[in-house]
Amino acid sequence: MRKSIIILLSLFVSITALAQVRGTERVQGVVTDKATGQPIAGATVTLGLPTGSTTPIVTKTDGKGRWSALGLTSGQWNVDISAPGYEMSRGSVALSQGQRVPPIQTQLTPEQKQEAATAAVPTSPKVPKEAVDAITEAQNLLKINVGDVVPAADGSSHQATAEEIKSNAARAAADLEKALPQIPGDTPDLQTVRLQVQQLQAQAYYRSGDLKKSIAILEALNRTDPFTTPDAGQLGRSLLLANLYLENSQLDEAKALLDKLPASAVSDPTVYVNVGILFLNKKNPADAATYFTKAIDLDAKRAESFYYRGLAEVQLKKNGEARADFQQVIALSPDSTEARDSKQMLDSLPKK
Repeated sequence: MRKSIIILLSLFVSITALAQVRGTERVQGVVTDKATGQPIAGATVTLGLPTGSTTPIVTKTDGKGRWSALGLTSGQWNVDISAPGYEMSRGSVALSQGQRVPPIQTQLTPEQKQEAATAAVPTSPKVPKEAVDAITEAQNLLKINVGDVVPAADGSSHQATAEEIKSNAARAAADLEKALPQIPGDTPDLQTVRLQVQQLQAQAYYRSGDLKKSIAILEALNRTDPFTTPDAGQLGRSLLLANLYLENSQLDEAKALLDKLPASAVSDPTVYVNVGILFLNKKNPADAATYFTKAIDLDAKRAESFYYRGLAEVQLKKNGEARADFQQVIALSPDSTEARDSKQMLDSLPKK
C-alpha cells in the first residue's frame, strides 16, 4: 500500500434553493456521526445541478439529523453535506418524475486534526517551493465549504457562497496544473506525490463544474496506476470515478468499474440503491434488481431497497418475488410512504 505523502482527500460518496426552474420532485435524508451513530444537528446540505443553471438549494438538518428539500426538477443533483468538525460528504442523487427516491443516509467522518493534514506537505528539495506553495494554496481553497465563515483582508468576514466555492475550485485547479510539471517522478515517493496531486486536480475540476475533465484525469490514473491490490488510495479513487460516471449518466462504465471492485469496497447501500434507480429509469430492470440486491446484502433492514427491488421485479414479471419484497417493506417500515405504496402494489398484483 502506498504511503500518503501530501494529500488526505475526502472522496465522497456525494455537492451542491430557490431554483430558477422549479419542479415537483423532493429529496430527504438523515445525517449521523460515523463514529457514534448519533444524529448531527445543524449540518448544511447544499443541492445543485452540475451545470450551475439553477440557484443551489441550501438547507439544515434538524435536531434528529433530518433534512428535506422540495421543488426540485428532474435530473442529477449534486449533494454537499458539511458540519463543523467533520469532513465534507459529496454525492449525488438522480431525480425522475414519478420515481420515489429513498432517504439519503449520510455518515460524516470526524475531521482529522489540522496538524495531521498539513504536516504531510512535501519538503523534498526535488519539489520546488513554488510547487509546494501552489499545492498548499489549492488544498486550502478546497477546504472551504458553502456557509463557512471566510475572513477578508480588511478584517471583515462573510459566509462562502456556492459561486465562491466554484471559483475557488477553478483557482485550485490552475494552481495544480502549474505545480504538476515541477514534480519529478524519478523515485517511488515522488511518483506517489504526482498521483496525489492529480487526484486533487480531479477534485478541483469536479468542484469547478468541469465533470468531464475530472473523469478524464481519474481514468488516466486508473490506466497508469490500476487497482490490482487492496490499496486504500486506489480504491477510493475507483469509487469516486464510479460516482462521477453515474453523475454523467455513463451507467455502463460505472457498472463495469463497480463490478471489478472487491465486495468490501462499498459499505454504504445508498451507492447501490442510486445505481439501481438509474437503471430503472433507463428501462433496465434486470440490472436494477442486481444492484438493489447488493444494497440489501449490505443492510437488510432498509425498507427502501426492498421496495425498489419489488418495482424492478414487477417489470420483470417476477410477481412472486415482488410480492415477497413488498411484504418485507411493510414489515420493516409499516408507517412509511413506501409501505403505503407497497400495499397498493400488492393489491394490483395478480393473485396466486
